[in-house]
Formats: sequence, structure tokens, C-alpha cells
Amino acid sequence: MKSFKKIIATAALCFSGLVSAESFNLNTTSSEPLYQSLLTKEVYAASHQDHLQDLTIINASGEQVPYALLHYYDLHPQTATSIKRQPLSVFPVQESSLNNPNALTIQLENSAESSNVSLNINNATADAKTVFLVDAGKKHPPLQTLSFDWQGSEGVLLSLEVLASDDLKNWSSVGHGVLLKTTAEGNAILQNSITLDYPTEARYLQVRSTKNEALQLSRVDAAYNNVRALTPAIMWQTVQFVQREQDNKNGVVNLDFEALGRYPASFVQVKLPQDNTITSASIFVRNKQDAPWQYITTTSLYQMNQANKTYTNPDILINSTTARFWRLAFNQANGGIGQQNPQLNLGWLPQTVVWNARGQAPFKLEVGEKPSVVNTVSVANLIPDFKIEKVHQLPVANISAPVASAVAPQPKNTWTAAPDYKSWMLWGGLLLGVMLLAGMAVSLLKSDNKP
Repeated sequence: MKSFKKIIATAALCFSGLVSAESFNLNTTSSEPLYQSLLTKEVYAASHQDHLQDLTIINASGEQVPYALLHYYDLHPQTATSIKRQPLSVFPVQESSLNNPNALTIQLENSAESSNVSLNINNATADAKTVFLVDAGKKHPPLQTLSFDWQGSEGVLLSLEVLASDDLKNWSSVGHGVLLKTTAEGNAILQNSITLDYPTEARYLQVRSTKNEALQLSRVDAAYNNVRALTPAIMWQTVQFVQREQDNKNGVVNLDFEALGRYPASFVQVKLPQDNTITSASIFVRNKQDAPWQYITTTSLYQMNQANKTYTNPDILINSTTARFWRLAFNQANGGIGQQNPQLNLGWLPQTVVWNARGQAPFKLEVGEKPSVVNTVSVANLIPDFKIEKVHQLPVANISAPVASAVAPQPKNTWTAAPDYKSWMLWGGLLLGVMLLAGMAVSLLKSDNKP
């Protein structure tokens, strides 16, 4: 019986060795305690679990080290903001002229972005209060910050009010502020900007003193915030075409695709096979062939060629979806699809893993076999007084495949469960045990029946 157990244990070890995780090298260049690594497409393709729940990092002794996963937008901003400063046309006028529009003659000279304003003041008096009229241009981005240069008033705190108008008749207050420039013992203080209460696109601004201080503005600049969207670094994976179904009764063409990996798709690309195609398609997903299709979205698709330049629809944004089977349904009444089949690409934003380099190098990232324990922690547990800026300061450990697996075989389908050799061996052991017991019982019966 002891020899039988030894045989079963040896066989189990042999079979269990057939199931192994995909292993990737983490290339450390120093001996820092923490590193950051951007996950590669190969890591996602090798995972057998949704949300990378089978990812582990081990050191040279085979010990797991703790790590945290950070989403793309946690580390990378979605927009970039730049400040553009532009001088504005400024004119000193008497307050009575703005209070009485009939006493103000305005001559406009149109230009690309703004117009020159010529002011003729009628019936002006020498002691009239001076205010400053600013022309921000007929069309301009919303502005909220103004900076000033002025003459005199050294060491005097100037209190200002800014009003806005589109017709020079109806004015509304848009902000208040103070200006100050002073020096003492070689030190200087300069407060020369005002932030308005809210952004304004009004063409005209009026700047006036609120306490009748002498004000001599020589320059007014506007600071425009230019905000632009950043293009994310999307990972793309082409999914293989499976079959085409023609539903002539309903006028629908169904094209089915299969993703071999558990890709967390947030973007979809449909590359149409023919130029000058305008159509629409509905997208469905499911994880099992006998499961009902789940609707994702309906989108317009086009591919136009004009003047030797191709124009296509933007990438299709969807809620993050991990699915094995994908379907594009084209309705012939909405443009349909020709005889050729389009290409389907799934895209996602890669995550960054922050990990603790405890123990000796080399370190490896393994994925593909679900361990009993996965040492994931919150990033705040790894970085004291966590701030996102501290992650950017960490050294980078690039992920690469081992040299032995540099020439990859045919891609594996990670949706297909690996054979459970351990269970087979257990059932086989039980069967062999039953057979041995039966053999022993037969042997005993034969010996009892002998004379």
C-alpha cells in the first residue's frame, strides 16, 4: 500500500508540472525598494482571470512580494492646460462719456481677432473722472485673468472694479481686485493681476477705480487658458473572425469574432473593408456559445476617401468590457455591409503595477495560474504619505519575456480552461484503490474456498 501511495504522489507531481504560469522578467537597474512597471499587451494576453486576478510578482527565492495596480487615468491626466497671454487695446475715457452713450463716438476697424477702437470724447471737462475702456475682441476665448501695467501710484493700494459689456450701453460687474507695487530696503512687492468672478466672453471691459484714486493704466493683458484633450496610449488587439450569418428575413448580417485573451476593452475599432462606406452597426458580446447575446451599443461607421485622404469614424468608446465572443450586426436598411468582412480591434488603457522589491533579484511577474494567495495591497500601503507625484518619481522596471520564450508559439486561448490534472490523478487514485480492494477481496474469497 505504501508503494501505491508513492506511485500516486510521483504521478501527481509530474502532471502538476504541466500546468505553469507565463513568466516575465522585471528588469531592475538599481536596488531601490519600490518600482513601477507598465503592463504590456503580452501580460494581458496570458492572463486566465478577469481583472488580472492571477498576477503575482516573485523574487529569486520564489517569495511573493506585495504590489498595487493603478489605472491609467490615475497616473496620466486627460487634458493639458497652457496659458496664452495677449495684450488688449486700452483707451482712457471719461466716466461721463460711458454714462452718456451719445457723447461717445466709436469707429471700428475690423481685423482678424479684434477691432481697433477710435474714441472721440464730446463735451469733456478737465476734472472728469477717468476710466479705462478695454477691447477684448469680437470673438475670443473666455477670459478670467487680467494683468496690468500702470504709471505712478508707487506704494499706493489701488482698488479696482471690472465691468463687462457687449454694446457699451449695458454694463455688469464681473470682478474686483487690488493693484500694488512698492519697494523697501531692496525688496519689492508686485500685485498686478485680477481674477474675475467668472469667465467672460464680453467684447468690452471697463476698468475703474472704486475709491477715486488716480489711475493711469498703460497696458492690459488677458491670460487665456488653452485646454486640449490628450491622446491616451491605447493598446490595440485584433480579434479573429469566426463566422458570418446572413438573416435574409430580417435583412441583418451578423459577423462573429472571438477574443483569445481576457482583454478589458474600453474602445472598439471597426475597420471597414471598402472606401466610401456609410453604415451603422450594433455591438453584442457573450462569454459562452450557448449564452444569449448582450447588447453593448449601436454606432455609426464610415470610411470616406477624398483628395487621396481617408476619413474614418472615431474610436467607439464603451464601458470597460471583458468578453470572449463579439458580434457586429449590420442592418441592410441602414447601409449594411458588402461581401467583404471588416476587421474588429479591441482597445484598452494599460495599468501600471507598483511593487516592492523585497529580497534578491531577479524578479519575475507571473500570470496565468491562479495561486492560493495573491499579494495585492493598496498603493497607500506601499508609499508612505501617498501622492500620485511620488509614483512618477519611482524608477521604472520594464517587463520583458524570458529569452527561452522569445519565439512565441501560436497564441493560446486563455478562455479555455487548462486540464485539471490533479483532479484526474485523485479520481484515478480512488479508482485504483477500489480495484486493489476488490482484488484483495477476491483473493481472500479464493483462499477461503480452498479445501
